[in-house]
Amino acid sequence: MKYFLSALGWVFAKLPERAVDLLCVCVGWLIYAAPFGRARVARANIARAFPDMPEKEIDKTVFESARRMVEMALFVVASPHISTENLRGRVELSDKVKAEFEGFGKNPEPAVLMIPHFAMMETITMFPILVDGKVPPTGVFYRPFDNDGIEEWVRSSRHRFGIEFLSRKKGLHAAVAFLRQNGCVAVLFDQKVFSGTRTLLLDKICYTTELPGILAENTGAAVGAFWAERTGFWRARIDCKRFSSRTIEEITCEGNEWLTEKLRADAVSRYDWLWLHKRWYYIEQPARILGLREGYKSVVDLELSRMGRSELPRNFRVYITLPDSLGECIALLSLVRLLRKSRPDAFVSLLAGRENAGVLRAFGVADEVAALPERSEGAFARLSAYRALSRKYPEIHILFADSFLDDLCSRALRADYSIAIQTSRKRWFASLVYRPEAFSGSEHFAIECEACLRKYGLLGEVDYSPIKLSGASGGGETSVAVICGGEGPHAWGVEKWSELIKRLWSPLGNPRFLVFGGEADSRAAFEISKCSEFARIENLAAKYGSLADALCELSQCSLAIATDCGAAHAANALGVPTALICGSTNTVRGGFVFDAPHVEIMPEGCPAQGGGDVRNVEVGAAEKAVLSLFNTNK
Repeated sequence: MKYFLSALGWVFAKLPERAVDLLCVCVGWLIYAAPFGRARVARANIARAFPDMPEKEIDKTVFESARRMVEMALFVVASPHISTENLRGRVELSDKVKAEFEGFGKNPEPAVLMIPHFAMMETITMFPILVDGKVPPTGVFYRPFDNDGIEEWVRSSRHRFGIEFLSRKKGLHAAVAFLRQNGCVAVLFDQKVFSGTRTLLLDKICYTTELPGILAENTGAAVGAFWAERTGFWRARIDCKRFSSRTIEEITCEGNEWLTEKLRADAVSRYDWLWLHKRWYYIEQPARILGLREGYKSVVDLELSRMGRSELPRNFRVYITLPDSLGECIALLSLVRLLRKSRPDAFVSLLAGRENAGVLRAFGVADEVAALPERSEGAFARLSAYRALSRKYPEIHILFADSFLDDLCSRALRADYSIAIQTSRKRWFASLVYRPEAFSGSEHFAIECEACLRKYGLLGEVDYSPIKLSGASGGGETSVAVICGGEGPHAWGVEKWSELIKRLWSPLGNPRFLVFGGEADSRAAFEISKCSEFARIENLAAKYGSLADALCELSQCSLAIATDCGAAHAANALGVPTALICGSTNTVRGGFVFDAPHVEIMPEGCPAQGGGDVRNVEVGAAEKAVLSLFNTNK
């Protein structure tokens, strides 16, 4: 292999420069144009780091980064066959670097050089031939190759200018020895690592090596950034910046802060940096992706303090596709609250149909609620919506809906991880599939979803306390919400509603009865008002265009009487004491989950798993249960 690389390098060194440059453009374009793989990683990295960057500039940055990485690779292969005089003409030192080396000649001191992975970083190994005067002994950390032939070729070609290469596996003692002799040690500090400390880079959490800080703190060495800025094809200028930090934590922070500012302020550096590697993919174990566990080394709090912030930026995108049932959507809101605590950097977006999205948005639990086309609008409309959302490059997609179309949409979203719950069919395209225990079907749907999220790192205890709406105020006269639930198998019948209200009017202290719901409930309110004698019936189903608009008034009710529907679950989530009249509803699997007073009124002999007819619920039984609930909670 080393003979092949040597021959290939000789060819590249002898070819006209414009021909090699054209080759870099072609190979870079192939990487850029690939629909999957590294190009996707690069686009995601850039879009997440610069959320306001136009898509054209993202594409340009991806292409330039790919092209320049190819250029660097070819330079590594060709440079052993380029004369020293030629190389001196291609690489220059900045005035700062010259001044630092002059200072070293007068007053030698050890130095730790933090090197970013810029395109022409290999030219840094040539600085001994560019400096007039004494050069300190210098070692550079590198990752050894598994192939002995390549390893021998790399070491022999890079030793050409007197730089020692230190293995990351065995080079720590040698590095300390260099520093004890007032030498320099260079470390690539911006690469993906599986250990180190939790940090922020471009406001996103990652892991960063502490090696520069460890070396500097333990030897008293000066520390700073040392980088090569591309000035043309196979040409660069070497520059530096001395850091003021002295502790391990501060050095780690300052290195990331410098690189963040460099990439934000300098377009050349943005094009030079290696965006194609998975810098922020610090969680390789799926069991940890939904939580930031305590006990890991972290300088995040220190970095936030240095930036004058009190909280992590929420830029770790988590999309959750919710079920079609509004009741199930509302039951999952407590898990959303916990997820935002478990990952304090998470930006949680709920994906739901348009009708449900407005209600979920009004609760204000998630960072964002995106309205999807309804299923009746067709599969193409949904796929198009997910394809548009994919341009935000979410890290995680949690799929609580269950259909092949939902699985297909998850594929269109193209999150780094997609999580789904195994059902009776195969979950296509999900990268992580939770398989419930056999008995889980006898638990509430929300508990099964919680178990799924726990498997993938969710931390903390679920808070099932009611959700307080901003702007809502209590007090005033007693109001009773009447939620008829529209038409269909859950409807109880206007006659029974009228009779129940007549019986409750006096014992409840002549309250207002507010009828919530849609068009069918508006008609029911009219019929109830005709049959309920002196009871005050207000038709809010006609007043408000949707449940989302009515939530604030619903939250101020003293009591709710409802059949099984989304509005009933909304009342429970808002903390309103609720009497649920139901028959076919499985109250174990799909009942209320929030810690608000409630009672379930079912036909005599009907099990908690449902299966009865709601029309068999007697008015007297409903009256007794409602009064008991009211008297207990007044």
